[in-house]
Amino acid sequence: MRLEVRGIYSTALIVLLLDKGFEIVNPTRSQVERFGLDSRGDADASITDSTNDRHYIEVRGEAEAVESIIEALRGGLEDLIVLRLMRGGKAAMARIGFPTEAKLKLDELRSRVAYTVPWHHYCRAGGEALSSMVSFAEDLVERGLMDPDEMSKMFDEQVRKMVPRLRAKIKIIHSKLDGKRIRIGPGTVTWRRDESVKIQRRILGCGVYDGLGVEKSPGDYALTEARRLEWWMKTSYYNISGIPKGSYYNVCTPIALYPDHIHYFDLEVDVVVKPNGEARMIDVEELERAVEEGRIQEDLMKRALKVADELLSRQP
Repeated sequence: MRLEVRGIYSTALIVLLLDKGFEIVNPTRSQVERFGLDSRGDADASITDSTNDRHYIEVRGEAEAVESIIEALRGGLEDLIVLRLMRGGKAAMARIGFPTEAKLKLDELRSRVAYTVPWHHYCRAGGEALSSMVSFAEDLVERGLMDPDEMSKMFDEQVRKMVPRLRAKIKIIHSKLDGKRIRIGPGTVTWRRDESVKIQRRILGCGVYDGLGVEKSPGDYALTEARRLEWWMKTSYYNISGIPKGSYYNVCTPIALYPDHIHYFDLEVDVVVKPNGEARMIDVEELERAVEEGRIQEDLMKRALKVADELLSRQP
């Protein structure tokens, strides 16, 4: 099958897809230089960055080609998430999410054909400033102005220090497996250390806290704890006097921590803890449905359930 590939993931994806027997057509100049490609003509499908979020790609073309691409990517990226797959006659469109571990795997693939800084795709997806930092660092190495090992060490250290500053206003980007993208916040960073932060935000509106069955009240606030690459995020709720109203452990793909936001893919299953310490797991059926519908693979479901079991027993 003939594919056209563009965007920040293109080099890594071409490495993977060539290994799977696909033909790449209409290559860019850098693709010609890195792979020696020269085929031109109509493509059976195209792969591009998503227009509004670089944690995703979009695949469009003949239905058979789109489904073959999904299958090939699943074979190389175990935590791949298919958020949307729409078919219309012989054509199809898929929106595919790359969690943090998939991005790190794509870094390895890209490094087979070009110098690649650690956290390359993690930073590329985090915004224009970080993407430019990647380009600058790799250009220095490619021009022979910086030793690759030294640059890799320096870049890794910088990314690990990349934690939102105290009192900064940041958002939490909560990407659901059904394709919904929820912005939580903004909240204020009240604590930071190493690769962890705590974010406080006011609770607006009335109702009941999901899973806890506790009523929301004026003056309530939430304190969220997040750590880079952790498979869960804890949010504790308090009333105006600081008395706990319960906690919520959101099981998710490894957390991406950026200077102005947090990003992860929600894995549906959660652990809730009431003020009396009673804990329970919820929404397991939603996670199982995601496997049945082909959004995630069974291994990712098993990992999520293992994390939830551990949270249920120790509640950090």
